[in-house]
Amino acid sequence: MNTRNTPDTGTGGRAAVAGILTNGSFTALGVALFAFVVPLASLDARISGAWLGTAFAGYYLAKLLAAPLGGLLSDRLGPRALLAGLPAAGALVPLLHLAVPSVSGLYAIQFLLGFLSGLHRPVALAALSGSGGNSSLPRLFALQAMAFGVAAFFGPLLGGLLYLDRTPGPVLVAVSVCLGLGGVAGVLLLPAGLRTVVPKAEDPGHRQGVPLSALLLAVAGRTLGIGFLAAFYPILLAATLGRGLRVALLFAAPALTTTLALPLAERMLRGRSSEGLTLTGMLVSAGAMFLTGQAHADYQFLLAGIAMGLGAAVSVPASMTLVATLSPHRGRLFGTAQLAAGTGFLLGPLLGGWLTPVLHDVAAPLQLAALAGALCCVPLAASALRVRGHFTPLAARGLALLLAVGLAAPGLAVLGTSGTTVKHDGLYRHTGVAMGTIVHLTLEAESRGRADRAARRAMDKMRALQADYDFRSPDGSIGRINAAAGRAWVEPTPRAYALIERALAVSRESGGVFDPTVGALTTADFYYALAPSLAGDRRALVDYRKVQMKAGRVRLELPGMALDMGGIAKGAIIDATVRLLRKQGVKSGIVEAGGDMYCFGDREWTVGIRHPRSRELFATVKVRKKAVCGSGDYQQFVTIEQDGLAERRHHIIDPATLESAGESIGTTVIAADAELADALATTLFIMGPDRGRDFLRRAHPDAACVWFDPDRSVAETDNFPR
Repeated sequence: MNTRNTPDTGTGGRAAVAGILTNGSFTALGVALFAFVVPLASLDARISGAWLGTAFAGYYLAKLLAAPLGGLLSDRLGPRALLAGLPAAGALVPLLHLAVPSVSGLYAIQFLLGFLSGLHRPVALAALSGSGGNSSLPRLFALQAMAFGVAAFFGPLLGGLLYLDRTPGPVLVAVSVCLGLGGVAGVLLLPAGLRTVVPKAEDPGHRQGVPLSALLLAVAGRTLGIGFLAAFYPILLAATLGRGLRVALLFAAPALTTTLALPLAERMLRGRSSEGLTLTGMLVSAGAMFLTGQAHADYQFLLAGIAMGLGAAVSVPASMTLVATLSPHRGRLFGTAQLAAGTGFLLGPLLGGWLTPVLHDVAAPLQLAALAGALCCVPLAASALRVRGHFTPLAARGLALLLAVGLAAPGLAVLGTSGTTVKHDGLYRHTGVAMGTIVHLTLEAESRGRADRAARRAMDKMRALQADYDFRSPDGSIGRINAAAGRAWVEPTPRAYALIERALAVSRESGGVFDPTVGALTTADFYYALAPSLAGDRRALVDYRKVQMKAGRVRLELPGMALDMGGIAKGAIIDATVRLLRKQGVKSGIVEAGGDMYCFGDREWTVGIRHPRSRELFATVKVRKKAVCGSGDYQQFVTIEQDGLAERRHHIIDPATLESAGESIGTTVIAADAELADALATTLFIMGPDRGRDFLRRAHPDAACVWFDPDRSVAETDNFPR
C-alpha cells in the first residue's frame, strides 16, 4: 500500500469543512425529526407493522436509488450546487401535506425526503474527503459523524416535543425550516472550489488486501440494524415504557453517545488499523442492539443505547476512511458505499415488517436484525485476520467461520423461544402488535408449545378481525359500507353485520350518546383538530337511525356518512380472542390490548387503574371472568390556544355537539365482557358521572365504573370493587 500523505487542511480547507458540516447538519436534523415522528403517527393511525415497515423500506429505497446518482453528479458537476440546492428543494416537500393530509401523505413526504437525502449524503462525504489531506481523513470523518450525531440526537427530541399534541403540522414546519437553513448555509458558506475527484498526486493508492465487497457487506449489515431501529425502536420503547419524552430521549441515546465519544475515540485510536476498528465497532453495536431486545427498564435501554453509540463512534470514522482510500473518484466511491448502506436501510424495515407479524413481537425481530448485521461482518473479519493479523488465508477463513457459527447460535435460540416467555408462576406471556397498539397475552397452558401455538393463532385472529372492522381497510366490511354510503346496499361478513346490530342497540339504549355514525367526522385524519365550524358541517350525517339493515345487508342513507366501530370493535375482538384461546386449551389468562383487557378462567387477577393525569396507580381491583376497559382524553389530543386559555381537543367526540366530550377526562369500566365494557367506557365518558350512574342502573346494573372528572375529582358507582 502506498502510505504517502498530503498536508492537512489549511485555511481554505477549514472553511470548506465548516460549510459542509453546517449544510449537512441542518439537512440531517430536518430528516431525523421527521423520521422519528412517522412511526408514532402510524401507531396513532393504527397502521400495521407490515405497512410501517414497507413505508420505511420505500424511504430507504429512495435513498438507495439516489446515492449512486448523487456520487456521479458530484464528480461531473462539482458538489457545491448539489449541496446547496438539494436541501432547498427538500424545504418545499412538506407542502405535499396540504394536498394529501393523511398518513399516506406523510409516507410520500418521507419517500421524497429519502430521495433528496440519498442524493445529498454521498456528495457531502465525497466533498469532505476532498477538502483535506489523507492523514486528516479520520479526523474529518469524526467531525462529520459528530455533526450527524448531534442532528440524530436533537432530531427525535425536537420531533417528540413538536408531536406532543399528536398533529403533524408543527413537525412539518420544522422540517421546512431546517432544510431551508441547510440550503442557505450551502449558498453562503461553501467555497466555489470544492471537489470530489482527488488529483493523482494526492491519491494514496488502493489498499491492497481490503476487498471492497467485504467492506460494503459490513456497511450494509450495520445499516440493516439502523433501518430496523428507525422503524420499530420507538414502538418497542413505547410498548415497554409508555409514551412520553423519555421515549424520545432513549431513542436518541445512541446518537448522543456517538457524538460525545467521537473526539475521544478519534484521539485514543489514532494510528490503529481501520479494518480492526471498523470490525470491532460494528460488532459492539450489533451486540448492544441484540441486548436491547431483552431490555425491560429505562436503565437497560439506556446502557444498550450507550453501547450502540460507542460502537458507532469507533466504526463510523474508520469505515469512512477505508472507503475514501479505495479510489480517487470519491463521489462515485461514496455513491457506491451509500448504495450498500441504502440496501441495508431498505432491508431492515422490510425484515421487521415481515418478522413482526410472523413472530408477533418487536423484540425478537430486533435481535435477529442485530445478528444478521453481525454476520455481514464475517468476510471483513476474515480479511482483517489475513491482512492485519498475518494469518494464512485458510486459518483466517476458519476463524471467521467459527465467528459465524457463534453468531448464528443466538439467532436460532431467539427463533426457538420467540413469542412466549415463561414466568415463575407457570404463566406464559406473549407480546405482539395488532389494532394499532401493543397486545399482551398472559396464558395458563399445559406447555410452552401449546401456549405459543395458541398465542400465534390468537394474534392472527385479532388481525383478521381488525381488517374486517376497521374503516381504514378498504376491503373490510366497514370500509366497503362506508365507500357505498348513500348509493348501494353492502353485504358485510356475518360477524361484522352482528357487531353493527349490537352497536346500534347500544345507540338506542343510550339515546344516541354512543353512535357509530360519528365516523362521518372521525374517519378524517386528525379530526379532533378541526375547527368546530368544519366539524359542524357534518352534523346531518351523524345519526344511527340512518343506518339501514335488512337480510344481512347494510346501507348508509346519505352520501358522506361513515361507520367508525372504534368504540366497540376492540372489545369485540378481545372477546373473540378469548373464545379462541379457550378452544386452544388455554385454561385461564388475560388478553390485553392498549390497556383494555378481559381476564378469564378460574384465577383471580389483580388489575391496576391509573389516573389520567398521573403516572401513579389510582387503585387496584381484583377481577375474575370480567373485562376492564377504559377511555380517556390523554390518548389522542391536541392543545389549542383560544382566548389565552389552553383547550384540549381529543378523539372522543360527543355526537350531540361533534366536539370533544368534556364531562370526563377518563373512565374505567368493569363488565361481563370486553365488548360491553368497551362500549360503556366511551358512552359513560361522554355522559359523565351524573347521567352515567342513572344509565347504568337502568340498562347495565351489573357493570361498574369510575369517572375521573376535569377538576381531578373521582366518582364511582356503588358496586365498583376495591
